[in-house]
Amino acid sequence: MDRNKLLVVMTATASALCWWPVIMQPNLDLPFWWIPLMLIASAAGLSAILSDGVWLRFTGASFFGTGVGAFGGFLIWWPIDRIDASFVPLVVISAMLASATVSLVAGLALRRVALSNPKHSRAVWFALMCCVAFGPVTVALTPPLVAGRMARNDRAAKERIVSLSNAALQTVAEIGGPARICDGSALKRHYSGPVFNAKDWQYIVGNYVKHDGYIFSIYCHEKAGYVIDARPDRQRGDGTRRFCADESGAVGCGMKWNGLRRECLPCPK
Repeated sequence: MDRNKLLVVMTATASALCWWPVIMQPNLDLPFWWIPLMLIASAAGLSAILSDGVWLRFTGASFFGTGVGAFGGFLIWWPIDRIDASFVPLVVISAMLASATVSLVAGLALRRVALSNPKHSRAVWFALMCCVAFGPVTVALTPPLVAGRMARNDRAAKERIVSLSNAALQTVAEIGGPARICDGSALKRHYSGPVFNAKDWQYIVGNYVKHDGYIFSIYCHEKAGYVIDARPDRQRGDGTRRFCADESGAVGCGMKWNGLRRECLPCPK
């Protein structure tokens, strides 16, 4: 294949596949815009250096490659949320325009760069191949990395819920009675698990805070009752379990509303 045609194909391929790691669900939470656009600009600029003065072709390759790759990615991993899904056409068009812009700027900036040293030429080819390979390699690595992240989040959430339960029991036992469970600053003094910041203690009772992919809430009830709840912020990618604890001190695996108050459900045996 002619070198210029090969460079166009490589630029289009890099532009198409670099969107998949940020579109797929669950993903590694990479920046949606900056990572793909940096790769597209790099691919277009490197191709402009290696080409025979046909740098403008790479702007078109980036534009159409992004269109095919982004739309194809959304077809494979269509958003579950209907509101997010309604924005897919706008996101794809915006991505195509942004890709054309950054590739045009990169091509203009690097079109006159000359490579006289063969080693430099090989280095540029290698960098271009890395741009092309980024998407497929990241997509392949995402499932095990996400599984590892979810496992870590699950462990941290359990540590937090156990420590919150112990802190609540100690707070209730203090002079002042059960009402103090509704005071986050009182709980803080007895808490020894993974860190919550000062602002978290203001909002965790009656509201919620988020750490390591999990949402934590404490619900106060009349007659000394309370429920501590922890659940993944996103079921796909943040965690696999749900935890709860109440005034009994036992850690459960879910929560329900019985018409009068929230109840912590025991874990299935």
